[in-house]
Amino acid sequence: MKKILVLKLGALGDFIMAQPAIAAIRAHHLHDELCLLTIPSLTDLARASGLFARILEDPRTPGWRGYWNLAQRLRREHFDFVYDLQGISRTAWYWRLLWPRRPPWAGPVTGCSHPRPPRPAGAHRIDWYSAQLAALGITVAPVGDLSWLATDLIGIPVPRRCALIVAGGSVHRVAKRWPVENYIVLARELVRRTITPLLIGTQIDAEINAAIARAVPETRDLTNQTTLAALASLARCAVGALGN
Repeated sequence: MKKILVLKLGALGDFIMAQPAIAAIRAHHLHDELCLLTIPSLTDLARASGLFARILEDPRTPGWRGYWNLAQRLRREHFDFVYDLQGISRTAWYWRLLWPRRPPWAGPVTGCSHPRPPRPAGAHRIDWYSAQLAALGITVAPVGDLSWLATDLIGIPVPRRCALIVAGGSVHRVAKRWPVENYIVLARELVRRTITPLLIGTQIDAEINAAIARAVPETRDLTNQTTLAALASLARCAVGALGN
């Protein structure tokens, strides 16, 4: 049995998009010990996937001391192969600091055993992962299996026909948000078609969701009431979803 490491630090969207590639690596190393290095906030999600024997956390401590300490931890693990799906300067430094006994490493790092070419401008991240693994003889399915991401919707009444509305988003990227007035028009049209809008979000989305709920009382405001697994289960019941 070999010890295989996958590097995927985050964020959440990137981690989900990497699932087909990670599943392909798992299938390729079916009888090996597959480990993951990720950020603490994704540990529970990674554990729920059932793809990894062990999960290591990278707290992303700033400065050279943080880089050095993490690299030394990887050195003590004696991994037989590393798949760097993160491909950033931080993970490249981990490889450099493992000198002189670096494991075979697949990633966009100059000098590593299996260098990945730089990401082409405009290339989708999923295609980038697929190209990286194809060079290693690993085929990535076009769609990942996220059936493991689910939970019972106890306490969340699900209408017969509903649609998820995610009107909020990053606080520091307000320009990426569709105007609330547009969401109100959309919600009214959904109600006219006998589809109940479910307003999804966390505390930073509470204000915009409340504005939609006031304008369209038929909506159901689920702000702060859904886990990630609950969102996945709700999405499987919904006729559609719209967000930023």
